Amino acid sequence: MKTWLRMALMTGLTFAASAGAKDLGTWGNVFEPAEQDMLVFIQDRLKGMEQSGELARLKNEAIERVKKNAVRPPPVAGLTPAIRYRTYSYDPTFTVASTVTDMKGNIIARKGDKVDPFDKVPFNQTLYFIDGDNRDQVKWVRQQLSGTTNSKVILVNGNIKETSDALDERIYFDQAGVLTTKFGFEHTPVRITRDERVLKIEEIPVKGNK
Repeated sequence: MKTWLRMALMTGLTFAASAGAKDLGTWGNVFEPAEQDMLVFIQDRLKGMEQSGELARLKNEAIERVKKNAVRPPPVAGLTPAIRYRTYSYDPTFTVASTVTDMKGNIIARKGDKVDPFDKVPFNQTLYFIDGDNRDQVKWVRQQLSGTTNSKVILVNGNIKETSDALDERIYFDQAGVLTTKFGFEHTPVRITRDERVLKIEEIPVKGNK
């Protein structure tokens, strides 16, 4: 009797558990994850900018910035007009960081070698660094260029086209002050010439500078 009762109770509990495991339905709102395609977003954004005229405005502003920087790049910072003459030498000799070979494996220079570029490349140019906005410096360099053919004018400030027209010369610009930093001058105008195995650098005051 006890055994039968025990079996009946177990059977009843089993059916009760089965009956409790049923679908209770969905609680709350469920949404599938969705992300906007980035390319579509960009295209829509550009279309809106084009329709509003914003894209054309940004394009014109970019063109004007390029034109402006092309003829008047940012000036080299920290330079002032020379008020006294100063000269010093710059030695271009450098130490080879790693062995250099040609296409056939022949050694051109070994690591640790000291190389003077003047031994490899002839150099007899005169370099002039000037502020193109300084009329006295422009006038001075015009006098320096008279009768010479192997020289180069490099601006540290000013309008490239206007200075080129004033000197009737092709003009260069020391972008980001790379050469100014390399040669270490602080005032303009500057004249750089070869002096045997070094470069002679001169800061030269010109009339009218204050």
